[in-house]
Amino acid sequence: MPKKQLLEGLDLIFHRLMELGEGRFTETWQSFCQKLEAAQSAPDRQAFTWGMIFRLAPLAQGGVLLSGDYHPGVVAVSRRMHGIFLGHSRSWRIDATPELVRSNLILEMGLSEDQFEILDTVQELLSDGSVVPAETITRISLGGPAQERVASASDEISSDVYLAAVPSIERTEFTVEQVTQALQGYSLMDHQPAGILHLLQRTSALLADDMGLGKTRQAIIAAAIRAAGRPVLVITLSSLLINWQREIQMVYPEASIALQVFDSMAEWTVINYERLGDYVLQAGHFVVMVIDEAHRLKEPTAAWTRHGFDIAAKVPNRYLLTGTPVLNRESELHTLLRLSGHPVGQLSLKEFCEQFAGNPEFRKNLRDAISDWMLRRSKDVLPNLRGKQRQTLPVVLTEVEQREYDRIRLEDRPGLARLGSLRLFLEQVKVRIVMELLSELDVEDKVLLFTEFKETVTTLRTLCDAAGYGCVTMVGSDSIGKRQKAIDQFQSDPETRIFVGTTSAAGTGYNLTAANYVMFLGLPWTPGLQDQAEDRAYRNGQLRAVFVIAPLVENTIDQMLWQMLLDKRQIAQDLIEPEVAAGNRAELAMNL
Repeated sequence: MPKKQLLEGLDLIFHRLMELGEGRFTETWQSFCQKLEAAQSAPDRQAFTWGMIFRLAPLAQGGVLLSGDYHPGVVAVSRRMHGIFLGHSRSWRIDATPELVRSNLILEMGLSEDQFEILDTVQELLSDGSVVPAETITRISLGGPAQERVASASDEISSDVYLAAVPSIERTEFTVEQVTQALQGYSLMDHQPAGILHLLQRTSALLADDMGLGKTRQAIIAAAIRAAGRPVLVITLSSLLINWQREIQMVYPEASIALQVFDSMAEWTVINYERLGDYVLQAGHFVVMVIDEAHRLKEPTAAWTRHGFDIAAKVPNRYLLTGTPVLNRESELHTLLRLSGHPVGQLSLKEFCEQFAGNPEFRKNLRDAISDWMLRRSKDVLPNLRGKQRQTLPVVLTEVEQREYDRIRLEDRPGLARLGSLRLFLEQVKVRIVMELLSELDVEDKVLLFTEFKETVTTLRTLCDAAGYGCVTMVGSDSIGKRQKAIDQFQSDPETRIFVGTTSAAGTGYNLTAANYVMFLGLPWTPGLQDQAEDRAYRNGQLRAVFVIAPLVENTIDQMLWQMLLDKRQIAQDLIEPEVAAGNRAELAMNL
């Protein structure tokens, strides 16, 4: 808290602190002021640096990269050493040795040596430019008043991005015969042995099977065979930690699994993305690294991407899993290719985009270049699935709703703020449409309702309860235990027919095959997120046809967003499902 804010609002802060204490502390205004005066007269410098950790990593071009907790003293020392602040990664590039930087920080701030981690993984410059969204993707235009532009950064800030150098992909010693022999005794679907072979024959590869084809099971078996009893690190979403633990135990009931903690004796260590920074120094302990939902590492400036590269530099085998390797544009594959050690990933981002982004022919070249690295199978390999039908439903605003929509659209607020308010408003409009649809379904039907806002989840839950529909919900703030209870109830209880959740919380990783209807009150920003949400129902184990319904409000941003999703879907299909993309283009040409 800034000192000025603390002192000027001290009485308010005192009373608020006492409220939060709920009677557990005996304190008066006078004694509180006396304590504050005593602290000001004899400040304890270590009170402001206790628990801080700083990382120093060597740069390939010379110098060091300093990152870690924020402190004004670090900024001052870095500036005195003529450091350049890297805005994307919130770190400092300093032309000095790690030992000199550490010594200066210790002298200036009174730190101890154990507050520093000196990495031996060399950091390399990732790219020399940023990516501009493809012009072929529909933009959302709101109109309304223009907003002021943000001032540009100062000269001491750089947009360079550094990531650890990862070993190149190599072929392994595994033959088809050896893998076939190793898989005897496992219960696998017909397509899964080929996926396991794909991973085992390379030190790094991407398994991009469509959702519901068992990527988790294939990766677990491949990692176990490759590791041969040595430690495996699994990185996944927080919400899927228990799912991975269960999957490992289903294949290997006696396996020792460390969940969110480092145990040198455990065969499997399962952590979430937010914990990656805690495992950088232990990276050399692991033989295999499995990265679930690997598209989460597409953004090179994210902290967990940096930590992921630091770990990958020390782990000889790196298996990437994602059913949506391309969420928005081709360039998102660049970071994953670099993480794997693929030659295409060694191109600068500018060179990568010039060669492989922008049109179907370039995307074909990229697909050919990475065909040995990425294995993708669609749900066609599952003969028992009955199919999925997607349809839109036009919705017309009432006069009152149209006036409210226009009022929000033309407000004197930043565009993103207005866009968020419009999306929430349109979700609330669609609630009445969705409730009408629910009333028309058979009693055997079960429905997934996806929203982008928690407020809509609350509204739907209230209305479903009032209508007598058994309903469970899931939002981002729910605990793992609460989420699993909702899933189990929806899957097993015939009276619980409605599952309402935000796409961000419920749209990834869960098995909700009891549902045969999926409805979107709000659309996610990418077709990959939409597909993942739909495929909570449309996956292995689904015995009925799945119907996906997306109500779209006429003459609003809904239609722009839907077209944007179609444009992005075309790019992704050019890369990972070229036959589908070609069919779509032919159908469009015939319609025109």
